[in-house]
Amino acid sequence: MAQDTSQLAELSQFNFSLIYELKVHPQWFIVGETKRSYFYSEGIDFIAPNARFINRKDDIHLDIWPMYDYHPNQTRIQRNSKPILTEYDKNYNWVSSPKQWTFPLQECLFSGIKVWCPAEPEKLVANIYEEISFELASTQCIDGSWVKLHEHTSAETKTTMNSQTISTAQITKAQTTTITLNDNDLIKKALKHIPKCTPNDRSRQRRLLTNLQVWSHLAEQYNLQYWITYGTLVGYVQRRGLLPHDLDVDVIMMSDDTPQLIKLSQSNISSDYEIKVQPQWYIVNETHRSYFREQGIHFVAPNARFIHRKTSQHVDIFPAHDFNPLYANKSIENKQSENLTIYDLRY
Repeated sequence: MAQDTSQLAELSQFNFSLIYELKVHPQWFIVGETKRSYFYSEGIDFIAPNARFINRKDDIHLDIWPMYDYHPNQTRIQRNSKPILTEYDKNYNWVSSPKQWTFPLQECLFSGIKVWCPAEPEKLVANIYEEISFELASTQCIDGSWVKLHEHTSAETKTTMNSQTISTAQITKAQTTTITLNDNDLIKKALKHIPKCTPNDRSRQRRLLTNLQVWSHLAEQYNLQYWITYGTLVGYVQRRGLLPHDLDVDVIMMSDDTPQLIKLSQSNISSDYEIKVQPQWYIVNETHRSYFREQGIHFVAPNARFIHRKTSQHVDIFPAHDFNPLYANKSIENKQSENLTIYDLRY
């Protein structure tokens, strides 16, 4: 299976034999040999196979071809018609959900900022966090500090923070009046509806919203398909915006779309922002990945980060898979797909 090539990539880094070597195509994750390149300087004189098992002495080799559990020529909409998506839960365990909970994506307002939300945000939050109100209800402002409480309350359509009651209906109404404002004025007005507890809250909240806003513009410019998730999605469900105590912004992209981020990371997209892609993003499990601190890669679970160069605050970009990584080779047995796809003799 194509997704198992990550195992070959790991193996190729070891000196497992004096006679044989394993060469993995650097662009194996790109589906379609016409979109790949040769890397002659690295001994990669092939593009259609994902890898080669080579005799060092005489160059006799065994080609390793990819197989897919979907048809690569199908459109994105067709591919997204498969029944499940799999992502991390709050404890970095794999959790699957019906694909219709996510697609079709819907444009939504998050603290007045236009972003993309899943089709059924409440169901997804409940699936990840067990209680829709978990993240918000368990953290409250007490004596000038954000404190995580052990007791959780059930989800409500309003929240009380800092002795200030704000209903989601009020927040939504306030947001809809800001969509014609410029970016700075929009964030300034949005901040009026976000409670604060500590002296540093407002500046942190402003930076998070600004990062999300810039990411939203970038995604629109380069046609990146994403949706908000984790604490960011909890904030949307609870108050249609930023959780007052949140420390970062979380979005998800289909893991297969990570090459788009790689391409952007190699271009000068902004003097203020950069994209860092985890070099082992194709390895489907954060416990099998490594940190690359010398490259500024201080993360393993997200596939990438959209980072403000000066403050280092970021948008985490997590992967979603249209198969369950726990059963990567068993898509038929688990009824996740009815078809397998390989090259024909004409590629």
